[in-house]
Amino acid sequence: MEKYVTLEEFREVLSRRFSDEFPRVLSDYEGVPLFPEVDEVVKELKTYDVREDDCWVVTYPKAGTTWVQEIVSCVMHDGNLEAVNGRHTIFRVPYIDQTIPARARQWKSMPPIPKIVAEMPSPRVIKSHLPGQLLPPQLWQKHSKLVYVIRDPKDVIVSFFHFEKMFDPEKAEKSFADLYERAMTGKVMYGAWWDHYLYFWKRRHEPNVLLLRFEDLKKDLRGNIERVSLFLGKNLSAEILDAITEHCTFSNMKKNPIINMDTLYPHSIKTGGTFMRKGNVGGWKDWFTVAQNEAMDALIKDKLHGTGLTFD
Repeated sequence: MEKYVTLEEFREVLSRRFSDEFPRVLSDYEGVPLFPEVDEVVKELKTYDVREDDCWVVTYPKAGTTWVQEIVSCVMHDGNLEAVNGRHTIFRVPYIDQTIPARARQWKSMPPIPKIVAEMPSPRVIKSHLPGQLLPPQLWQKHSKLVYVIRDPKDVIVSFFHFEKMFDPEKAEKSFADLYERAMTGKVMYGAWWDHYLYFWKRRHEPNVLLLRFEDLKKDLRGNIERVSLFLGKNLSAEILDAITEHCTFSNMKKNPIINMDTLYPHSIKTGGTFMRKGNVGGWKDWFTVAQNEAMDALIKDKLHGTGLTFD
């Protein structure tokens, strides 16, 4: 991506995206609510050239994406943190379904993100929030590595709420209850969390899929980093694993401008929020009413019954 824009210029592209007359109304693509122009990306991905040595980091939004993509990037760099800290995460791990309106891209003659990703040298680490059925078919045909992250949906909803507040002043005026109701019916970007989760949960035993839990990362970060390294065929020393673990603690990532996405959105953050907020487990307890919690528990029981997927 550096071929087309510097980090400062990419900030400006994003600023133009959010200040542009860009409708943020969700459209429906094969039953999945998506942001405008993402459906065009998905159509392109149907024939997209995936490489066998790719590693895809796929998550439902606000499930721990930035955290895990940094872990994977560090492992793929064999723990060379000097190289990692030399490039912003957006350049190391491009977000393939990120859409930037043509008018904003034209300012720097910047092609769509999938075309930029296609020009990257191997091995590539690629991020996506797309549900499994909308990912490139070649990903499954070529058995490229895929790391998927699951997080307690209650915490996802709270994180989603703060994300929307941060970027959209109008949504900042709306209540948590509004987002809660949309999430309970799957009327949020990328669709229902349960559909997203279960697609990958059912494939968790496939050799090219590694399923991580946000809560497990909080309990044992180093152990899960070692899991990632072994999954990616890396036999990293204890010293390197320790260094990656320290680099990838939430507190260190939050204050590192090479990782924290706040550095990309200085013109778009309207409410004084932050991209990496708390990263806690169980924060939903400060937001859910008793009735909301009971309804969510009933939904979880209904959607996950018989699947083996549970949440503490």
